Amino acid sequence: MTRWIATVAAAAVLSGFGPPGVGGSMAASGANDVALAVQARRVAGEFFQSQNERRYDDLCGLLSRGFYKTHALRDRRTCAAVSRVAFVWSGKIEFQIGQLVRVGDRFAVQAVADGAPGLIVLVREDGGLKILAVVGG
Repeated sequence: MTRWIATVAAAAVLSGFGPPGVGGSMAASGANDVALAVQARRVAGEFFQSQNERRYDDLCGLLSRGFYKTHALRDRRTCAAVSRVAFVWSGKIEFQIGQLVRVGDRFAVQAVADGAPGLIVLVREDGGLKILAVVGG
């Protein structure tokens, strides 16, 4: 129950429903913000597209070191093998990518996958954005 409450609280803050002044949609104040929003939405879209096309090595390349550590994945090869098994019977995911929200050094893209809302949490890593977590709503 505590984990569920923490997840809901984090999602609320990231989506802009949290305390005032924290989270919320990124206001584009310049070219860097626009480029960041485009990159974040591209990574989120590629996350779903790579699953739909069964490109698991590409999928695993989108994941951050933190994601690997949290899910006890040894390396990219292990990630791809686990993904092949986990998604063997999965159908095509219908998805929509929404807004980018920002909290500190983390970013989240709002998304809807097969009708369920969620967040794809991103961090800066190796000169780009990588997926730290996928949080279902």
